[in-house]
Amino acid sequence: MTDALANSILRVRGLSRQYATRDVLMRRRTAVHAIRNVDLDILPGKIIAVVGESGSGKSTLARCIALLEPWDEGEVYFRGKDFAKLGGDDMRTFRREMQLILQDSAGALNPRFTALEAVEEPLVIQSTKNADERRREAFRFMERVGLPAEWADRRVTQFSGGQRQRLAIARALILRPKFLILDEALSGLDLSTQAQVLNLLLELQEAYGLTYLFISHDLALIAQVADEIAVMHAGEIVERGAAADILNCPQNSHTIALVNAAASLDGNACAFAAAGGAK
Repeated sequence: MTDALANSILRVRGLSRQYATRDVLMRRRTAVHAIRNVDLDILPGKIIAVVGESGSGKSTLARCIALLEPWDEGEVYFRGKDFAKLGGDDMRTFRREMQLILQDSAGALNPRFTALEAVEEPLVIQSTKNADERRREAFRFMERVGLPAEWADRRVTQFSGGQRQRLAIARALILRPKFLILDEALSGLDLSTQAQVLNLLLELQEAYGLTYLFISHDLALIAQVADEIAVMHAGEIVERGAAADILNCPQNSHTIALVNAAASLDGNACAFAAAGGAK
């Protein structure tokens, strides 16, 4: 094992994924590359952001890393282990240590569940604790993300968007993961709620030693917290660097377009700070 592989919590090399589409009029199938030859290294404890316009391949990359989609070419290593060789106990460990939080928390949570049942469910699936222990853990993590215990019996449909994201975070954390993928997890929330949830994520990162991969189209927002930013376009990472360098001295034309498209970075940063933002 190389030093670089040993030091990275996640290492991606040459990852490619394509979909076959059918042109009904032309009666032929064509291949669309969702991601192409992606390389990515993430060190423990870092916040890395992957940004790009809609359709750039960000979410496909996230789903491949989370083993929710297969890839056609490439290699992915998590904590030094090759995904292609995961099985049995290694796969169960991986499912605990890497968690995915989606934009659509309502779709990710069973609407028939109470809040407590939704948070507790991963422990039921993993069969790691008895019923009383699972219930205590679920209460503890609900409170840890700012949801009072008296809300435990409410249906998840009775929570606001921001509160459902807190439930999704508690549900992910209950397995004690090391790595969280947040796929547009702040999109659709108002500015004040974004700030509150983002500050919660930063607090949890410090408390639990977490590593984050943020998938986002909002460069102005994500630049507030990211250590590094990778810019995707047409399935490829076209530029990567420290967040300040990407914002202040972008090199690639697509990065420049993203920076220019942010409706005044300074104004957004000030508004975010006024709402209780992280920096």
